[in-house]
Amino acid sequence: MAEQPTLVLKFGGSVLRDDGDVARAVHEIYRHVRDGFAVVAVVSALHGETDALAARARAFAAEPDPHALAALLATGELTAAALLALAARRAGLACEAASPERVGLRVEGGALDAAPASLDAPTLRALLRRLQVVVVPGFVGLDDDGRTALLGRGGSDFTALFVAERLGARCRLVKDVRGLYERDPALPGPPPRLFLQLRHDDALALDGRIVQHKAVRFARRHGLAFEVGAAGSARATLVGAARTALLPADGPPPPPLRTAVLGAGTVGLGVVRALARWPEAFELAAVATRSPRAAVDAGVAARLLRTDPVDAVAGCDVVVEALGGVETAHAAVAAALRAGSHVVTANKALLARHGEELHALAARHGGTLRGSAAVGGAAPVLATVARACRRGPIHRFVGVLNATSGFVLDRLAAGASLADAVHAAATAGLAERDVALDLDGVDAAQKLVLCARAAGVAAAEVDVATQAATAAAPADLAAARAGGGRVRLVAAWTQGGGVGGRPTLRVAPELLHPDHELAFLAADECGAAIRCADGATLRCRGRGAGRWPTAEAVVADLLELVRARADAAAEAAS
Repeated sequence: MAEQPTLVLKFGGSVLRDDGDVARAVHEIYRHVRDGFAVVAVVSALHGETDALAARARAFAAEPDPHALAALLATGELTAAALLALAARRAGLACEAASPERVGLRVEGGALDAAPASLDAPTLRALLRRLQVVVVPGFVGLDDDGRTALLGRGGSDFTALFVAERLGARCRLVKDVRGLYERDPALPGPPPRLFLQLRHDDALALDGRIVQHKAVRFARRHGLAFEVGAAGSARATLVGAARTALLPADGPPPPPLRTAVLGAGTVGLGVVRALARWPEAFELAAVATRSPRAAVDAGVAARLLRTDPVDAVAGCDVVVEALGGVETAHAAVAAALRAGSHVVTANKALLARHGEELHALAARHGGTLRGSAAVGGAAPVLATVARACRRGPIHRFVGVLNATSGFVLDRLAAGASLADAVHAAATAGLAERDVALDLDGVDAAQKLVLCARAAGVAAAEVDVATQAATAAAPADLAAARAGGGRVRLVAAWTQGGGVGGRPTLRVAPELLHPDHELAFLAADECGAAIRCADGATLRCRGRGAGRWPTAEAVVADLLELVRARADAAAEAAS
C-alpha cells in the first residue's frame, strides 16, 4: 500500500473566533484529506479564551501559582480540540481528539514557558492509520512530574512544528493572513509585499506575534521548512527556504462569486449555511425551492427565493445543484453551463445519465462541472481516483459506495428485520425517500459508473452486473453475526477482466473478512481501495450520507473553484 503522507495543520485563536470558525477549519482539513493526507490538527484556544481564563485566575490571586494557572489555561486548548473533533465527525471524517497524555507530549522548563522534549510518535502514527484526522491541543504538554505546562504565548506554533519534525511531516500554520508580509498589512500606508518564501533568519527579523520566534528557532535548528497561510488560500509563505523572495503587493481582492443553490432540502440548506462562512468568496444570489415557506422558516432570506431553477441560475458565476431527480436538474444545469457558469452537483443519477454531455457543454462554454459529492459523501472517492490516475492506469477498483446498504446489512446481520433495519437507517438520516435505490444496487451502480469514467473507462449503467443488497447470502450474514467480518454491497471493476479485454463492472453483496482491504469501514461509511499501475494501493473513507458529509464535499468543490481563480489571477499577474 502507498505510504500516506502526513500534514500538520495548526489553527490559532486568530482563525478560531467562534463555533462558525471551527466549522470553517473543518473545510480546510477536508481539503487536505481529499488530497490524500492524514492530518494532525493542532489547535489553540478560541479567540479571547486564554485571556478570559487568565483574568479568572487573577480574581483569586494577583500572582497565581504557575502550575495551577497552566492547568486552568490549558482547558481552553482542550475545549477547542474537542469542538473541532466533534465538527469534523459531523462532517463525515474519522477523527478523534488526543490529549497530551495520549500522544506522550512531554515538555521541559518552566510551567508557563516550557519547550517540547518528546512525543510518542508510534502512538500518533497508529492513530493516523486508524483515522483520517487527529486533533491535538497546542500550547500544552506534561512535565516530568506529569503536571501541565505551557509553551509560552503563541506556543501552538511550537507544538505544530515539533509534531511535524517528529513525524517527518509537512507543516502549515493557518493564520488570518495569506502569509508573512514585510510589515503588518493592517497598518496605514501602501500595501506591503507578501513573502513567497524566506529564510529562517529573515522570519526571525519579523514581528514574533505572527509566528512564535521560539518555534522558528526550533525549525532552524532542525532544518525544518514550513508554510504560513490563510485557510482556503491557494498560496502560502514557505519559511526555511534557501533564499528570500517577495511577491508584488496585493491588488484588490476579486469580488465574491455570485452563487445560486438549487434545492433547499437537506443538502441544499447545508450548503447555504456553509457558504455563509466564506463571505469573502461567495455571495448567495438565489435559492431555488418548491417550498418557499419552509426555506424562510429555515433562515433563507425571502428575497433570494426562486421557484423556477432555470430562472435562478441567471447571472450567477456558480450554481450548486441539490435538487435531486434528473430532468429538472438537467434543464437547470444545462442552462447554467450554456451561460458559462461553473456547476457543482451531488446528483449521481444526473451525472450517470447525462454527465458526458454536460462535461462537453461545460468545456464548450468555458465553465466546469464538478461532482465530488455525487460519490461517497465525505469519502473523497473521485479525488482518490484522480490521484491514482496520475500514477498510471488503474488496475483494480473496489469500493463501498452506498452507506445506507452497509447500515442496513449490519442490522440484518444482527438479526433485525428488513423493515426495522430500513426504519433505523431513516432515523439516522442515512436513507433517501426511495430506499429501494440504495438496496437494489442502482445507486451504487451509478456511482461505480462515475468512478470508471473518471478513470477514463467508458461505462454506462447497463454495463454493471448488479445484485441487490437484500440478496446477501444468509450464510454470510450469519458469519458476520459471529464476528467473521462484515457484509457490504461492494462495487468493483477490474481493468481488462472482461470479454475482449474490456473492464468488468459489478455491484454485489459480499462478506468482507477482517483482513479485507475495506474491512475498516464503519456501518455508515463509504470508501475505496484503488490499485495503481505502479503497484501502490490508495485508500479513502468517510461518512457516505446525510446533510453534513454531502455538504462538506460540495463546499470542497466550491473552494477548489476559488483557488483555481486565484491561481489563474496569479499566473496572469506574473
